[in-house]
Amino acid sequence: MVRAASASVVRISAERRFPERPLHSVWAARELLVVLAKRDVYLRYQHSFAGISWAILQPLLTVLVLSAFQLLMGNRQTTGVPYPLYAATALVPWTFVVHALTQASHSLPKHMGVINKVYFPRLILPLSAVMGAAADFAVGMALPPALMIYYGIAPGLTLLALPIFVAQAVALAAAAGIWLACLNARFRDTANSLPFVTQLWFFLTPIAYTTDIIPPQWQLLAGLNPMLGILEGFRWALVGVASPWLGTWIAMSWLVILALLGSGMLVFLRSEESLADFL
Repeated sequence: MVRAASASVVRISAERRFPERPLHSVWAARELLVVLAKRDVYLRYQHSFAGISWAILQPLLTVLVLSAFQLLMGNRQTTGVPYPLYAATALVPWTFVVHALTQASHSLPKHMGVINKVYFPRLILPLSAVMGAAADFAVGMALPPALMIYYGIAPGLTLLALPIFVAQAVALAAAAGIWLACLNARFRDTANSLPFVTQLWFFLTPIAYTTDIIPPQWQLLAGLNPMLGILEGFRWALVGVASPWLGTWIAMSWLVILALLGSGMLVFLRSEESLADFL
């Protein structure tokens, strides 16, 4: 009696929907991340007379405009801090986040030729845009200390908490930037509407005015704006100005950032393979 040879079984299954370790793949390509970030900064200021000093000039000019309006309204002090310094402590991180979101939203169409030819973790593109904007942020952070020296205001121990709020601003820029990069790859209206959205966001955030203007019944709801906790954290760390709601706003800001970051990475990785089709 002859036994039939046992046939080998081949199991066919669908490919994994997500990379097994997406953050590991980004870390493995960290050199590319740095190269793209440096390239963005270089191209942005390649033929600019002022160069990277625009990172200081942009918030400084905005502070001057806001201060002029403040003079017209009576030149009142803001919570014991000179108004230009009060505005600058919020305008510098605000300018960074808006700049990072703008660059991240264009990061995929801008590298369309590379995406169609070479494989690399696509998540690097919005992250490199945020990293390039962070270089401007580092330069722009010289403005608040310069104004503090001008007004003779010395920092307190709260300055030690500043790196926490810097990390929070970078995390928000990365989280929202991933979302915008993914959405703009499918819907070009995303980048076109971003200037209007950020302008509206500016007026809804206490940058040119104090948080005292927010009605008491809206103070908790206002914390859903992730920039509120970040900007108030910067003000507290630099000049010691703190709202009674500061701790609540910081915690709510982190919750919103983590939700945006987790959902943004999930959506981005799900659509990563089809990005080239939309671009």
